[in-house]
Amino acid sequence: MKAAAHPLARGQRPGLGQERAWHIFLWANTFGLGALFVVAIASLLWKGGAKATFLTWYPTPLSGAPGEQGMRVLLGLCFYGVLGWGVFRLWPGRARLSAGRQRHLQLALIALVVMAALAFNDHLPRFLLLMPKEGSAGGGVGPMLWNTVTAAVVSGLVTLPIGVGAALYLRYYARPSPILSALRVALDTLASLPSIVYGLFGFLIFVVQLRAGYSILAGALVLGLLNLPLVVSVSEESLASVPRALEEASLALGATTAQTIFRVSLPVAWNGILSALVLSTGRVFAESAPLIMTAGTTVSRVQAYAWDPSRGGATLAVHLWYVNNVGLSPDRAEVSAATAAVLVMLIALTNTLAERLRRR
Repeated sequence: MKAAAHPLARGQRPGLGQERAWHIFLWANTFGLGALFVVAIASLLWKGGAKATFLTWYPTPLSGAPGEQGMRVLLGLCFYGVLGWGVFRLWPGRARLSAGRQRHLQLALIALVVMAALAFNDHLPRFLLLMPKEGSAGGGVGPMLWNTVTAAVVSGLVTLPIGVGAALYLRYYARPSPILSALRVALDTLASLPSIVYGLFGFLIFVVQLRAGYSILAGALVLGLLNLPLVVSVSEESLASVPRALEEASLALGATTAQTIFRVSLPVAWNGILSALVLSTGRVFAESAPLIMTAGTTVSRVQAYAWDPSRGGATLAVHLWYVNNVGLSPDRAEVSAATAAVLVMLIALTNTLAERLRRR
């Protein structure tokens, strides 16, 4: 009597119907979630993107705020730089050029971007250039955009060295002890605290006790504290994923622990550390409660575009909250949608730059 063939030999598997149903469920779940995000972002950009990117043939006059011209040049470099990069990437004949000609084309585009930023910085989207208006329509978010970038830079300068340094200590130098266990519990607790608690802490310490007043510096320090647990945990996990064989080979060749860290571990773990920095920057763009309590909700025309971080000023997220809850302008719905669209585009630009750095 001939033995029956095994089900797997006939191309069949037990529970194939359940597995296919599970596959369909996962696909539908993923596709539905992605479609939901795409529809939501597309709707937001449809409502506010036109106002945020509206260009005019006539120049936008200066408002008289000190430093406004420099801010327009920097914004022009970013705006025309994105356009030039898009033209370079989408140009169909780029693949047929040699590496040397592509380099020459890149240099030519950079020169054109610089000239366009210097010559046509008053033809940028009006919403990104104008000062906000309280009781009338037609205001912009120029100072808020400047304050957002300033807060992100200052917060990153605080978060990155301290967070990566703490991750290096926990990964390579700390020994198991009750103090180390308590430190990890404290980091996990701080990571789950609401942001408004950090805002209250920053208000009591920086604004009241240290008498720093409402300032972007105080808000950036609070956001740095808010992001530290995230940066420490992600950086430590990235360092832990470095192959141990690479580090042992470096030590066997006579390198010290510090040399191994800076020459082997950090370069290999750079992608994860950069991801932590991007996530923390995104939180700086999105947070409003800590900045409301430490940086303020208004903008001074005299210091709207100043480099001094000790001045107060609202960011894009704070302005979005203010317009929806306190604002009196008749077009506040359009301003809210355009501000949200600018935030989405700013985060997308930050992620694109981070991806380019990660590839390098």
